[in-house]
Amino acid sequence: MYFFLLLIILLGSFLRFYDISGESFWIDEGATVLALKKHGGLGVLNNIYEQGAIIPEYYPEYNSDLPAYYLILSLWSGLFGVSELAVRSFSAILGSLALIVVFYLTRYLFDNKIALLSTFLSSINLTLIWYSQEARQYSYLLFLSLLSVMLLLKSLNEGKVKYVAGLLIVNALIIYSHFPWIIFIVFEGVYSLYRIYSLYANKKKLHKRIIVAFVIMGVLYLPIMGRATSNELDVADLYGRPDVSKLAEFGVQLATWLYPSLEMRQKIYDNTFDFSLVEWGTLTSVVLLALLLGLMFLYGVRKSLKNPKSSIFLIMFFFVPIGLALFLSLVHPTITIFQLKQMIYVIPAYLIFVSIGILETKISKYLIVCILLLSVLPLSAYYLNPDKQQIREAVEVLPIDKKIFLNMPTSEAVFKYYYGEKDNVIRLENIEQFESELYDEESFWVLLTFTKYSDPENKIKEFLMEHYEFVGKTSFFDVELFEYRTV
Repeated sequence: MYFFLLLIILLGSFLRFYDISGESFWIDEGATVLALKKHGGLGVLNNIYEQGAIIPEYYPEYNSDLPAYYLILSLWSGLFGVSELAVRSFSAILGSLALIVVFYLTRYLFDNKIALLSTFLSSINLTLIWYSQEARQYSYLLFLSLLSVMLLLKSLNEGKVKYVAGLLIVNALIIYSHFPWIIFIVFEGVYSLYRIYSLYANKKKLHKRIIVAFVIMGVLYLPIMGRATSNELDVADLYGRPDVSKLAEFGVQLATWLYPSLEMRQKIYDNTFDFSLVEWGTLTSVVLLALLLGLMFLYGVRKSLKNPKSSIFLIMFFFVPIGLALFLSLVHPTITIFQLKQMIYVIPAYLIFVSIGILETKISKYLIVCILLLSVLPLSAYYLNPDKQQIREAVEVLPIDKKIFLNMPTSEAVFKYYYGEKDNVIRLENIEQFESELYDEESFWVLLTFTKYSDPENKIKEFLMEHYEFVGKTSFFDVELFEYRTV
């Protein structure tokens, strides 16, 4: 058994480290690495304490950063630096360690076969791989969340002080790392209430240590609740409310995802669907894989009821966070957290149910082979095709003595991480800004990215074409560079 577990962990680790620095940091990663590069660990912590943001000079409207993740990452980057390889490796290591916790959690709930299969499915899950290769907190929080539920179960079942203390330490890190993880803490509270009630109803006893632990967690939340409710950024307006398409996207991402080539993306945008054989194969693999795992999930939920104690926990682990996030995202005026990255810990729960469903069939070996084969093309597409804004590549062709306008304010941090914090880089607040900034300038550059959010009607391009002489254009993935003359 442990030999197969070792092979699975090695496979999962390889997939998480393979070509980890091949792509540029994207916008969100850029804020993290520039903050560490510019301010260092103590400076970042001071920014969070005073202004609620890791790099407030670039994101003054944000008030939602918490210190624990950045403190740990600053220690890591102090040893290994802030390159793509160095910072993303922190996520990759924790993503690999999460696989070990998946195995032991599943074995604790069910048996060795289900544990091995769920760990294998987690090792090749594209969403888990993606966030294990990103310099953000999601892989770190996945590991902590799985460790937390393991400690919670042991605390409830065995009541030992060491497990309760471990639960408090891990959950303190979670609480002070990311606000949306309050949904996770609520789930643990709901499940604990269920177990406390069951114990009291049957034996007239209370889980006193668990009750005290959750009271302490509530106290830990008190200093940060003001920031949790005072963020001026309208996230709901930025990401949109949950609808049928977002629910479908959420469901597919539990199993896999499509990372198309640039050519395939353009065909999808143009609604031509004139795909090559490989492109059709990749799309078909994604659809079939999502459907197959979805069916096995439903079958697994049903079959898990033979073990009611474990199935109740797993059902709550999967459905309570999703239900709470969906409800909050529909009713709250400015917040939406119905995104899989904010609930990444439900993916292992989903895959445990899938594993139960597969192993309850008479063709389990064929289904496992089928899943492996269907995963080949989506995994290949993920590694072969770009998916992050190629800011690093764009910076390499830009001059150092010309004014450069950035259309997306949030791209400023990642751009300056690569380009340097120079005065010729200008955050474009409005179109009229061109005329006021171009006095005595013969030519200038404009970098456009994320235009589906920042300039969906192409007003910037139209203005530039009307008022300035077009010189040339260079394109990268989700980045366009334009050069213009003023005369």
